[in-house]
Amino acid sequence: METTLNLVFEKASGKKHTMRIADAKLSQDPVKVKALMDYIVNNNLIYVKDDTIVAALEANLQNVTENPIEL
Repeated sequence: METTLNLVFEKASGKKHTMRIADAKLSQDPVKVKALMDYIVNNNLIYVKDDTIVAALEANLQNVTENPIEL
């Protein structure tokens, strides 16, 4: 099972931008995740074509399980 941390930001245009981090730990400290997102916003660390990141909106962990199909 692969776990991905999805960080959702708001752009100046009002649209959303999602940053995905693969192989994340299942147990994430919400305070640390929020601090990371605020750091990304405050320091302009993500380039978005013709737009800027202005706020941290949400974060979630996504678990993906692969179930092979025998042919």
